[in-house]
Amino acid sequence: MAVMSRLYAGEDDYARMRQLVAEIEALEGPLVYCHVGNLDWWRCTDEDTHALATRIRLWFDHQGALVGFTWPSEHQVDLLVHPAHRSIEPAMLDWVEHLSRLDVDDPHPHVSVWSYAHDTYRNDLLAQRGYRRTEHFLSLSVRDLGQRVSEPDIPSGYVIRTMNGEDDVHARVEAHCDAFAPSRMTIARYRAVVHAPAYRPDLDLIAVAADGTVAAFCTLWFDPINRVGEIEPLGCRAAHRRRGLARALVLEGLRRLQGYDARYVTVFYGSEPEDQPARHFYASLGFVERGRIYAWIKEGR
Repeated sequence: MAVMSRLYAGEDDYARMRQLVAEIEALEGPLVYCHVGNLDWWRCTDEDTHALATRIRLWFDHQGALVGFTWPSEHQVDLLVHPAHRSIEPAMLDWVEHLSRLDVDDPHPHVSVWSYAHDTYRNDLLAQRGYRRTEHFLSLSVRDLGQRVSEPDIPSGYVIRTMNGEDDVHARVEAHCDAFAPSRMTIARYRAVVHAPAYRPDLDLIAVAADGTVAAFCTLWFDPINRVGEIEPLGCRAAHRRRGLARALVLEGLRRLQGYDARYVTVFYGSEPEDQPARHFYASLGFVERGRIYAWIKEGR
């Protein structure tokens, strides 16, 4: 089937990309590579938003419908493809490898691509092209929201509430930078987050200490087309950990998603030793691991 491709050209293309992500969710969810909330988060927190038009490439079918796109960042890329158009992936990888300039004189030229363990088509394709699967993966866990969600037990001395617009932005960014130090979050990037298409103020939760400090936070995203939620991100300041704040925030967020008649909520977390507490934490809240996305790496000359 004939397809054409071109570089990203602005907001109309971004709307098409979000629509494609929702279509893929409808066909393959929950085991998808990206939720609409992930896409908004990627764009708002990208290292160089102004350079998206030189990095993102879109593929269209013969009728002009978007059927896939690549979202590259430093030495890695996400491939989002409609399940009926998997045959475009070799061309997508051609673009990725060209963009990564694997043939230049770089001390460690390489690029990594994500693939689910069960995605035999992509796994075989990557192996054929000289990629090797690493031991690094992201787990996708799912929580059924048709099941009862407990009321949050809010620790004494804290309140859980939603962001109060611009008044809370600086404190929210400070909390993020503390929780994920070192962090690339900035005031400008978080302001972009609150203007993202999928952002809902009532799903952007913070736990505030008695002295006014934003101690922890949990941002949830909602896809109303597929009735699916996503947690991205959840964090807590180092000085306020092990008090139950993260648990209380997630439970409050799940109950709010139930208010939107969400069917389920997903979350990704890593495979490194420091990610093991997250694995146990989400399991304790009823999340079940459904799939693992492995990083496949190809090294240049």
